[in-house]
This record gives sequence, structure tokens and C-alpha cells, in this order.
Amino acid sequence: QLYHKGCIMKQAELFLAADSGGSKTIWTLLTKEAEVVFEYRTRGLGTVKAGIAPIEEIITEAAEMLKNFGVIKQIYLSLGGPNTNEIYEMLKKTWPEAFVVVEREANGNAVLYAASFLKCSSVVMCGTGSTAVGLKHGKRCYSGGWGPVYGDGGSGGGLGSSALRIFLRSLDESQEIGAIATLFQPLMKGLTITNFEDRMELKARALNMKRDELAALAPKIYTYAENGDELSVKLYEQAAEDVASMALAVSDTAADTNVLLCGGFFANKPIFINMCKTVFAKKSSANLVYNELFNPSTAAQMMLLKQENANMTPKLFEKILYKKKGSSQ
Repeated sequence: QLYHKGCIMKQAELFLAADSGGSKTIWTLLTKEAEVVFEYRTRGLGTVKAGIAPIEEIITEAAEMLKNFGVIKQIYLSLGGPNTNEIYEMLKKTWPEAFVVVEREANGNAVLYAASFLKCSSVVMCGTGSTAVGLKHGKRCYSGGWGPVYGDGGSGGGLGSSALRIFLRSLDESQEIGAIATLFQPLMKGLTITNFEDRMELKARALNMKRDELAALAPKIYTYAENGDELSVKLYEQAAEDVASMALAVSDTAADTNVLLCGGFFANKPIFINMCKTVFAKKSSANLVYNELFNPSTAAQMMLLKQENANMTPKLFEKILYKKKGSSQ
């Protein structure tokens, strides 16, 4: 549970905004006036294809936590994955009385709308995966978003995958790779790398690491980078290059253009954000903007209220934005 005001809004019309990626889902129950009634976190629903995540179990968990707050009129879920149909069907089954919309986060509809209140016309979203969307020469365009095999540069999953790849190669080359090696010691438990059967077991263990597990390594690698670990620094330098390249691809280069950095990969990483800005400044006169209170959940709430024809004023946007600060207490 992230935030709970109690059941004081039972008589009000209730709306459910959710943002879900590969690692987590944030469920926010709110009124048309952007009053947050309840907020809850579950595992992520977004996957590279249907049938991977325990969708029913996750949504049932959320429904159980929300059941005492009254009837939900509308649900809007922004999804960081292509498995929209299975999510939609399960939401309708769980809340048959609600009007349900499930939309791909990467299409930019929600995040660009919300980012406009921060005077940003493009957004680079980096969490478990990465993608970018924006207005360039007046037209919407996209960059990244190719998934864990062919993309994910500038994301937690991408950085963790790169670290794992280097670790496995280091075993063959017998070279020191610094502090990162300690992250993968659990993979090596009980194995001798010179034994072929053990090598194959290590391969199986590595392939079985989930995307969110790899993404969870990113904060630890960031700490290593802060402490001067050479490989960790290089990994974040490459991530900064990837972020800057995505930003360049989806934005104009004029000095009055603002590109918003959004997503959990940027959280609590001021040095990395400055790295991104430094790299981007060499490519464009536009500006990278980061607001620690803005996240994809903010965009989902804004989009839901827009679809409900709420009076979307800057004041209402600020109410949603600053509510996030209180929700973690």
C-alpha cells in the first residue's frame, strides 16, 4: 500500500488509473476532482507477449484491495507491453460495470498530453525497458521500444542485461570486471566454470533471469558507478548515450524545445541525469527536463480524467503531481 485516505469517498464517482510495466503496476483510485482515495502497487502486467505473467492473480490482488471503496465508473490502464487484449479481458471480467480502456504507453497519447503541462513536447521513458515519443517538425514520431532482445538501451533491463553479458564473457577471458561480479555470484553457487555440465547449468540460470530481475540490478550498479567502479561508469555512460540518441530522434533542436525524461530508471540518479544532459547538449540545442514528481502514473491519471471530460487546468495537474509526493509516506 502506498497511500490510503480511507473510505471517505464512497458516495463519490470513482475512477481507476493504472500504469503498468515489466516490474510494477501502480493502481490509483481517484475522484473526478483528482482527489486520491487509494493507491496500491502490484507486480507488473506488461510482457513481451500474452500468457507470460500471472495476469489474473495480479488483477485479483488489486481488486481485493479496492473492493471496499465503492463502484468504479471507469478504468484507464497504460501498459508497457503488447499484451493489451489479455489485460483488457481480465479487467472487464473483474469490473464488469466499469468502462475500460487499455492503451499502449509507448503510443504517447497519455504521456505527451501530461508532459504538455510541463511545457515538454517530447518524452523519453526509461524503466524496465525504454522508448521515446515526441513531436518533430510538427509530427509525432517514435524511437526505441524494440524490447529486451533488440532494444532497451538506456533502461534498467538493458543495463542489467549488458552487465550479465559482460560477466559471462569475463569468465572465459579470466579478466577482472570489478564490483559487478558480486551481483552474479548467486548464479555461480555450486558451479565450477571449468566443468562443461556446470557451464551449461550457468547458461540455463542466466537465460532464466527475468527482465525485472535484470532491471533491479541497475540501482546497485549506479552505486558502484558513484564509487568509481570503471565498468559501472561505462555502463551508465552508454545508457546516457542511448537516452540522448532517443531524445534527439523525437524532438526538434531549437532552444525552446523541451524533452521530458520520465520513468523509474532516472529516479534517485542525479549524476546520471546530468550525464544525459551533457551528452544531449552536444547533439542539440533543445533541453532535457526531469521532474522527480512526474512519472507514468501521473500521465495515466491525467488521461483518465481527460477522457472523463474533467476540467483539465494547470491547477488540477499540479494537484495530481504533488499528490505523488505524499503517496509514498
